[in-house]
Amino acid sequence: MIRGFVEVMGNAGPSRMEMLHREGTVEGYYVLVGPDREAGENNVRQWRDAGVPKWAWYVCGSDQDEDLARITELEERLDPVGWCLDIEKPLEGAKLQTLIAGVSAFGKQVVASLAAITASHVNYDYRCLDRFKVAIDWQAYFDSGEGSTPAVAVQELYQSSFVIPGWEYRTAFAGKYGWGKAMRVEAEQRCLIDLYQRPGPINGYFAVAPRQWGWTVVSRSLLDVTGQAAGVLMGRAAYTNIRVTLDVTRTAEARPAAEWTPIAASARAHGANRRPVSVYLVERTSNEVLRAIAAGGG
Repeated sequence: MIRGFVEVMGNAGPSRMEMLHREGTVEGYYVLVGPDREAGENNVRQWRDAGVPKWAWYVCGSDQDEDLARITELEERLDPVGWCLDIEKPLEGAKLQTLIAGVSAFGKQVVASLAAITASHVNYDYRCLDRFKVAIDWQAYFDSGEGSTPAVAVQELYQSSFVIPGWEYRTAFAGKYGWGKAMRVEAEQRCLIDLYQRPGPINGYFAVAPRQWGWTVVSRSLLDVTGQAAGVLMGRAAYTNIRVTLDVTRTAEARPAAEWTPIAASARAHGANRRPVSVYLVERTSNEVLRAIAAGGG
């Protein structure tokens, strides 16, 4: 089954939403609730018109305290299955402790909807999302030229192919999973990494090569300060927490339904299990396409 983004419940159709859920195509829906959008306000008023599992979909701004106050009010009013937080431009590079800790305190599922060319292009606070076990639902705008294919979206989250000095990445080192910060790159094109193991700000390094900006990861093998292999550089999200959103609202909407099954199935790291898939937007997608995507999703 899949999850579906719904911007306007009236256009998606409550009876249609129920039918798709009842037949096993759609597990549940991310329904827009704001802020400051007429569609979201209407959805709040019509929230109980569709008897299906609904996550409250909230588009976050830069003021986390203000957003948390609004979300808390909506939580009490709507009692959704969980929260889908659209965390994009306003919160790039920002620490997310206030927002994520506050919403996680409801004790419900929390999903972060993120987007960019790839996960290596933007510096969201993945470490905070990881700490609170927030699922990352990455938007794949693969037909519009704005983003990656589903497979690349998953791969970049799980195993970064290039790094930016100063950014944090998940690691496995000396038998432990943790986080490390890519530090400076030395002349011999090795990137030093701080794994937060004190004393000392540098615990190892890995091989890189220059690119237009950032550094291509030549080898994800982490070597300790003596040059011995001791671990591996990973990505920015745990594989178990990765979902993929297929955007079918742009040039992708012209694809025949049959093409969507292998596209949905490709949303995974090579040789791994299929990933859970979401669809943006339900009201712009035919039942046939939704069923085809559900057949390929994990």
